Amino acid sequence: MEQNNAKNVFSRIGFAQLAGLAASVLVGRLVITPLVTGSNIEKTFETVGASYLLAYWLFVRPMPIMDWQKETLGFRKTAEIFLMMYAVSGVLNQIGSAITKTSPVGGDPQLEALAKMQTTKLPIGIMIPVIIGPILEEIIFRKLMIDRIRGYGEKTAIIFSAVCFGLFHGNLTQFLYAGCAGLFLAYVYCKTGKVLHTMIMHILMNACSSVILLMIPVLENLHSDGAVISIIGLGIMVIVLGLMGISGFILLFRWIKGKKFQFDESMPEYIPQGEVLKTVYLNPGVIILFAIEIFGIIASLFNLNISFR
Repeated sequence: MEQNNAKNVFSRIGFAQLAGLAASVLVGRLVITPLVTGSNIEKTFETVGASYLLAYWLFVRPMPIMDWQKETLGFRKTAEIFLMMYAVSGVLNQIGSAITKTSPVGGDPQLEALAKMQTTKLPIGIMIPVIIGPILEEIIFRKLMIDRIRGYGEKTAIIFSAVCFGLFHGNLTQFLYAGCAGLFLAYVYCKTGKVLHTMIMHILMNACSSVILLMIPVLENLHSDGAVISIIGLGIMVIVLGLMGISGFILLFRWIKGKKFQFDESMPEYIPQGEVLKTVYLNPGVIILFAIEIFGIIASLFNLNISFR
């Protein structure tokens, strides 16, 4: 494995994300945003996501796809990984939200817009964050990305794709919990090579949070028809999600103690641990990408009115 070749691969991945970011900003701000109102803001999310995917795909398409020995995790292991992902991501979500609320901006406009979209009565307002978003993101950050970097080491591919996935969301809260979720999703994809598996896991996780958001409008009006039923339903959901979280942490402890997380580093292109930083992260594409994304997150925390979304 030549280090320069590996560095070029990761640099190109970084530039591919920059191209996707640029395309989504141009399409969103110059074409879509002037045409939408608060009632159809979901059109912006849907279109910019597609433009990001197209630009990203055009950049990585010429890159060779690496093949590796796939495994079959089975339903039980996959379900356990999902519960662990849900539990840890949920805690990080709360931590990120608490930090964001105490920042000068007092919240995140992106998250507020997303929550508003999810509480609309339009079906597409639910489909984008619960179904369309996860499908697009799994294609980008698992299928297109990991297929091209898995051969440089499974652990390297998992961590790199997760960091990119977290930064992609553009705010501290989602960086923390999406980055964490990205670790588990990338692990499943590296083992199975089945993007459908990670799509289903991603969709289920987003659906769990959306269910509660959908009940908020009814709970705000306790005299409305169905409020009592919604309160009961919300209580059941809280109990179920709480049990899922507890189970996830118990499973995580058992997996770590039993050393069940196994990483394949047998590929010929494997990057030794001592060379990962300078090869994977210290290259032009990744440096520029991370600098822009991190600056955008900091700007959102301090209400600098600068956004790359």
